[in-house]
Amino acid sequence: MKLLINVALLFQALQEFWESKRTAYFLSVALVSVFVASMGVAVVNYLELLPLGGFLGRVHFLQAVEISFTLLLFFEMISLVFVIPQSIANSIGKQIEILSLILLRSSFKEFSHYNFNLPVQGQLESVYKMVSDGVGALFVFLLLSVYYGVQRHRAITAEGERLKFVALKQIIALLVLLTLVILSAYDLVHVINSGHWVQSADRFYLILIFADLLFMLVAFRYTLHYPDIFRYSAFVLVTVFIRFSLLAPVYYNALLGLFSVVFAIGVVYFHALFTDGRLNYIQRNKLEE
Repeated sequence: MKLLINVALLFQALQEFWESKRTAYFLSVALVSVFVASMGVAVVNYLELLPLGGFLGRVHFLQAVEISFTLLLFFEMISLVFVIPQSIANSIGKQIEILSLILLRSSFKEFSHYNFNLPVQGQLESVYKMVSDGVGALFVFLLLSVYYGVQRHRAITAEGERLKFVALKQIIALLVLLTLVILSAYDLVHVINSGHWVQSADRFYLILIFADLLFMLVAFRYTLHYPDIFRYSAFVLVTVFIRFSLLAPVYYNALLGLFSVVFAIGVVYFHALFTDGRLNYIQRNKLEE
């Protein structure tokens, strides 16, 4: 019990720090600084003022947008960690938000490869990829509002057990945070050694799959009701579908992303429908008795 209390205090301190206005200010400064620095490196490369090598030697003006967007995506992943203990439904919603940002980043990444010195006709494939990822992100954003609109929260634990359940989820969230930091450090070392930047978003979602599975197993300790078991299991599948969309080639990634959101909406809506019907059935049986 003492361990759970200490974990809760640590998690609360980290959450208050991350969600404070002061931290938000510094994150904004970091994003602006990275963008300005990237533009400065791009100028150096364009004018050939310094013989920069590795990753810095490949930075150009359009790529500065992608770099800044990648850092924003990392910040959103950290924010997801602090949503995890609230509810699995909110966690899935945050995962979908990150999915929309990943699609936007993919569109910007394709834009960074566009050459304005060449005619558009010869680069239509690049334009189509940008449109596909951008439109996919837009529809994910639209469906996300539907997801939050049909979402209804119901506590699956008694009041006395709720604190323990939340503390267990906080432990899992801290493990996810530690994994994210390790993955980001690996990405940084990789870009220094190889000169190529590859963010581990798909591997992060793999970690989230295992985290969701842990949530499901922990939840079994507090509930064995069929609709709750189905809901938790189906939400794990949503994370799996999202990861598939990150691994899929262009065009298919947006379609799989949209399917993931539609599936999540179906899980939330039909769970509420099933639960209401079950409660009405129990109530009718009591009245008949």
